[in-house]
Amino acid sequence: MERIDLASIPPKVEVDYQDNAIALVSDIKKVLANSPKTILIDSYVTVIVLKGNGSLCVGEEEISIEKGDVFVCKPSSILEKSMMSMDLEIRGIVVSKEMVEMLMKEVNLNWTVRTIATDHDVVHINDAEMRRLCMYYDLLKDKLNAPESRRKSVSLKALLVAFMNEFIEMVEKSDRIVLPPSTHSSAEHIFERFIHLLEDPQQPFVSVNEYAALLHITPKYFSSVCKKLSGKTANDIIKEETIKQAKLLLRDNSLSIKQVADRLNFTNQSHFGTYFHRYTGMSPQQFRNEK
Repeated sequence: MERIDLASIPPKVEVDYQDNAIALVSDIKKVLANSPKTILIDSYVTVIVLKGNGSLCVGEEEISIEKGDVFVCKPSSILEKSMMSMDLEIRGIVVSKEMVEMLMKEVNLNWTVRTIATDHDVVHINDAEMRRLCMYYDLLKDKLNAPESRRKSVSLKALLVAFMNEFIEMVEKSDRIVLPPSTHSSAEHIFERFIHLLEDPQQPFVSVNEYAALLHITPKYFSSVCKKLSGKTANDIIKEETIKQAKLLLRDNSLSIKQVADRLNFTNQSHFGTYFHRYTGMSPQQFRNEK
C-alpha cells in the first residue's frame, strides 16, 4: 500500500493543476493506471462524475458511482479494487487537510462531527447542480494556472469557499438535514481537539482517561461532550478509530504485528490481539492473511 498526497501524485499523471495544497484532475484513467492498486489517501478528494460509471472499495465498503454522482473521500481512507467504464469522465478536486480546515472556518461550519461517521459521501445531483460544480472547476483551473498577482490568493480562497458552500447545500438536500453552523462553544473546541488528536498517528491513545487528561478535563465531562455532539460515547469513537488504524497498519506487511501494537500504544502484542479480536471477531494475523 502506498500513501498518496498532493506532493506525491505520480509524475506520469497529467493533471490540470497541482501544488502542495490543491490538485485538479480530469483524466481519472491516467491517475489509476499510474497508481498502486491499494492507496492511502492523505487529502480530501472530490470527484464529480460527468459520464459513465465505476466502483471502488473505500476501507471495507464497496461503493458504486455513476453519472450525476459527487463522491467525496476524506483523509486516511484506503482506496482499492477500482473498476470503471470506458466512457467514464470526471472532474476531480484534491485539497489538503490544512486547506479544508481553514476553509471550514470561513464557511462557519463544524464538519468534525460528520467526519467521524463515514470515510466518504456520495451525493447524487441534478444537471443544473453539475453544471455549477463544473463551472467552479473551470474557474479554479483558470485562476490557478494564471500568472501570479496581488489578489490571486484572495480570489482562489473565495472560489473554494463558494464551491464548498455549493457542496454543503447538496449534502443537506441529499440527507434532508441541515448541518448546524459552528457556535464556537467550548464543547465544540474540545471535540475538535479530540478528533485532531485521535487522527494523529504520532499521538496514539487508547482510553477515555488518557484523552481526558490530555484535554485537561474530567473523563465524565469528556464523555458528555462526545455524546452531545456526535451521539456516540467517547469510548465508541476511540474504539472505532483504533480498529480503523489497526486495519490500516496491518495492511502494511513491512510492519510486524508487535510493531503495529507498539504504534497504537498497546502495552504488548497480546493486549492488542485480544482488543482486535473482541471488536472484529478475528486475530490480527487472520485479518492480515485475508488481505
